[in-house]
Amino acid sequence: MAMKWAYSINAWNITANSARKQHNERNFKTIVAGGLDCIQMKIATYRMKPLGRPLIISQVYGGVKEFDEYLKNIGIKQIAGWDYDPTAPYAEENCDGRDPTDPAQHEGIVDALVQFAEFLKTVGGDNFCVRPMGALWRAGEVTDEKLKAVAECWNKVGRMSAQYGVKVILDPDFLCAANSLHAIDVLMANTDKENVFLAIDTAALALVGIDPVEVYEKYADRVAMLRLEQVFTTDELNERAQPFAEDILSTGGERGLSRWFWEMGAPEGEGLVDFPKLISAAKNGGFDGWCVVCTTQSEDPSASVLFNEWYVENVLKKI
Repeated sequence: MAMKWAYSINAWNITANSARKQHNERNFKTIVAGGLDCIQMKIATYRMKPLGRPLIISQVYGGVKEFDEYLKNIGIKQIAGWDYDPTAPYAEENCDGRDPTDPAQHEGIVDALVQFAEFLKTVGGDNFCVRPMGALWRAGEVTDEKLKAVAECWNKVGRMSAQYGVKVILDPDFLCAANSLHAIDVLMANTDKENVFLAIDTAALALVGIDPVEVYEKYADRVAMLRLEQVFTTDELNERAQPFAEDILSTGGERGLSRWFWEMGAPEGEGLVDFPKLISAAKNGGFDGWCVVCTTQSEDPSASVLFNEWYVENVLKKI
């Protein structure tokens, strides 16, 4: 099987997840116009992202199957899966966030995801791409005991979601406490190979000085997703460990960076991530998972979609 391509609708922050169908339709059509026909969605509370809840999707589009048919008529052939951060607040669940390091909270995480697994079974999606644990600045010391508790949390989710044909893919993002080689090693050693997999988040790894290709090659048999986004700097000041580190994404941190995350092939110069090398390694390794194109920060998301997809069609797919 060949690798599969999708675009994350997080590119639009608000408008891509608006309850207004006309806003969504413009954005979905932009993705299709650029050459991709699958999307990765994000679980979220209604007030922030209405398309992050199956109930709201059903209310706006007439049902989950109707939403899937609506997308297919536009040209979106498949919803790949859901992105999920268990530590985020979810008003619909009366929850201010759940901690995967706490075994007492594992059941709540499993239960919260059942409706999203049912959604994916209905539309043919196959993954939960999850933030393994919370932010580094909140986590305190990241011990092996904590990481093993996190691994068991996702093992429990994986056993549940496997009943719906959905795999769990761990994605330690830039600010995540598990974004280190040691943490990834412990999580991979303590999670079920049948149900729990790894995402290679190119930007997140490069920002902390890790080569995404090396991680892919080490865990090729466990990698189920490549999340493709460019960066031009590393967090050399370790700002992600400072209190309220989330602020640096909007303020640019002490160096006042205009952006941390960029499109592939951005004209600003050669970035830290070698995408052709990664795709070549994935192709040689028989990778048949998802390549998800992301745009975390952009002043013009639609332009970023087209710019990214030009790079996919004219560079990466020709490898």
